[in-house]
Parts: sequence; structure tokens; C-alpha cells
Amino acid sequence: MRWEWIAVSYFAYLAGVSLTSARYGKARAPLLTAAAVGGISVAIGLPSTSPDTLALARDVVLPSLVLLAGYWLSGLLFVEPNGRLEARLLSVDEALVGRTGLVARFNRAPQAIVEYFELTYLLVYPIVPAAVLTLALGGHEREVGRLWAVVMLSEFICYGMLPWLPTRPPRAIEPGPTAPPRGLARRLNLRIAARASIQANTLPSGHAAGAFAVALAVGSAMPAAGALFLVLAISISIAAVAGRYHYAVDSILGVLLAFIVWAIA
Repeated sequence: MRWEWIAVSYFAYLAGVSLTSARYGKARAPLLTAAAVGGISVAIGLPSTSPDTLALARDVVLPSLVLLAGYWLSGLLFVEPNGRLEARLLSVDEALVGRTGLVARFNRAPQAIVEYFELTYLLVYPIVPAAVLTLALGGHEREVGRLWAVVMLSEFICYGMLPWLPTRPPRAIEPGPTAPPRGLARRLNLRIAARASIQANTLPSGHAAGAFAVALAVGSAMPAAGALFLVLAISISIAAVAGRYHYAVDSILGVLLAFIVWAIA
């Protein structure tokens, strides 16, 4: 299972979805272009043996850019949220999270704890390149392709559900705090979410699915390193819910999805 074919199939899927409704008219041209460019790129391909600079582009830079493009392109299919689904997700949150007091405890927690979880949520962006580097330095270069395949399939399934499960993140619809955000990491996360995100919620959570996919893929080859990535993945999933970036259902389904994809791969 090669990540390149996963990416091309995903872009073709988005392009196909854009053809199903007139409301996706503005998204049609860029998505069809992305599918065509992806197909041509895979047809041309990169050599399997190449200089270090080209290997770096093939193993780190290129798939990272493809992953980001897959996220941003999915946002073109977010037209309007499903208010009924959002209300249902909030009610489940109240049952799963409200009764445990997770969010309230998180908001009252010492600043160091808040910063830790917000920082782990921020680290979800460099976690995959870090995992690639870990495998390469550990002598498991052959596992890099498998890592990207597991991560991309997990993430793209999350992004691909956006047209059918269009929701906004809970922080966008719940009453916001009157005080300024606590901590540098929290402010940075909110700034990234405001300026670089697609302003939509992925269900399942791409953060949880991607983080756990990384931990499982690394752990298959390097159990000790995988345990460290697993701790990070758990922290990211908790931060996603406690920080109201995602609903509880999002993270739970994201974790389950990562396990399923990893088992298949």
C-alpha cells in the first residue's frame, strides 16, 4: 500500500464529490486540477534510489505537502454546518465530558499543565516528520513508506467525511470565555486555527487519527520510540477535547480509525 496511490485516490474522491452537487461548483476546478496533477505526478514518480537531497524530498517534504494539501482541499467542500449534528455532538460531550468535569478541570488546572497539553496539540504538525526521522535514524528506512501510508489513509478518511458530516469545532459554537486565552501555546493554537485551518471540524478527528497512526507505525518497528509517540498521541487527543478543538466523539473515532487502518496495513 503506497501513500502516493492513497493520495491520488483521495484527490480523485474529492473531485468526484464536487461533481455530485451544484453547491460544490466553486470547488470543482481546483479539486479536478488536484486529482489530475496527483495522477500525473504518480505516473512520473520519483526514483526509488536517489541522492540524499532527493530522498529527503521524497520521504519528508513531498508527503508533508500532500498531507497539508489534502486537508485544505477538503475545506472547499464545507458549505454549511449541520446544526442538528452539532447539537447531537454537544449533547454527547455533555454526557461523556461534562459529567467528568474534564473541561472545567482543564480550565482550572495549573498553567504548566495547560501549557503541556496545548503544546502537545501544537506538536501534531511536526509529529510525522519527527517519526520519519526516528525511523531513519533507527535503521528502519523501509518502514517510512508504510508510516506515510498509515498516516495518510487515516487522515484522509477523516478529511473525506467532511462533505457528509459538516460541523464546526465546539469552540466556535460554545460560549467563549471572557478572559484572554491562558498561555503562549494556547494563543498560538488559536491563531493557527483562525488563520490556517479550514474553519471546519473533521469527524473523526484528524489530529487523533494521525497522532495514533504515527505511534502505531513507529511502535511496530521501534517499540520504545513508539511508546513515546503513544504518550504524545494520548496527550494530543485529550488536548483536542479539553481545549474544545474537537468533540469527544471525534477523538474516540479518530483513535479507533487509526487502529483499524494500522491493522489493515
